Amino acid sequence: MIGKIIKSQKEIYYVLTELDTFMCKARGVFRKKNIKPLVGDNVEFDVTENSKGYITKILDRKNEIKRPNISNIDQILYFITIKNPSLNLFNIDKYLAMCEHINIDVVIIVSKKDLADKKDLEFIKMYEKIGYKLVFIDNYNDFPKNEILKILDGKTSAVSGSSGVGKSTFLNNLVEDEIEIGTISEKSKRGKNTTRHIEIFNLGKNTNIFDTPGFDSFDIDFIDDEKDLKYCFKEFDNNSCKFNNCNHINEPKCKVKDDLLKGFVEKTRYENYLLLFEEIKKRRQTW
Repeated sequence: MIGKIIKSQKEIYYVLTELDTFMCKARGVFRKKNIKPLVGDNVEFDVTENSKGYITKILDRKNEIKRPNISNIDQILYFITIKNPSLNLFNIDKYLAMCEHINIDVVIIVSKKDLADKKDLEFIKMYEKIGYKLVFIDNYNDFPKNEILKILDGKTSAVSGSSGVGKSTFLNNLVEDEIEIGTISEKSKRGKNTTRHIEIFNLGKNTNIFDTPGFDSFDIDFIDDEKDLKYCFKEFDNNSCKFNNCNHINEPKCKVKDDLLKGFVEKTRYENYLLLFEEIKKRRQTW
């Protein structure tokens, strides 16, 4: 039979077909080959008894992302907050770079807008100028359900972001299932991770959304060579520098550095590019 993995808990995979949902385990051959089925995978499986089965083959993936570790998605809803937890521009730019590298669209959800002041909300609009879609939400007041459903319509999306940024509350506003909501640690002002597994919810015809655990950090292991990072910053004009191999750091007549001086490239974005460049370089040199 063929189906889609819609949920995983430990080594149990819930596979949805047109007939039913089956609880499956992966054959040992996957473990030997160091391959792990992911939520979102389309798979072939053999049914044993009591709606249980064994996954025998993982069909070709459209894409795969490591944070969260899922496959076959059209877009990421990346959640950020200005406060509780506080804004981390470095993590934002690193995550956006990862999505650009694997060519997945990103919608930035600025959650808890009621906690931020007007100046901060205006500042974060720099991502809108770059070309990312921004949606500002207050999960408890005037939730823009129709706008969100329009963004999700006909696509497979995934919510992603740090713990405590309002992902579960957001999903509770969209799906009928009651999703556990965590609290914010008063000491760290960071979320307590309540989503412990990945699960897909259906919102209509060809419209699905992944619920995923939050994370506070992740490795920059999605790029092997630091020279490829420049293509992950969509505002960088990589084709107008004097040298074709310009990395926009110390090279003369660099269009990106010229745009930086003119204000066309945000200083924080460029500084984070330099930090990520060095991080990838050090990682490559220590292999």
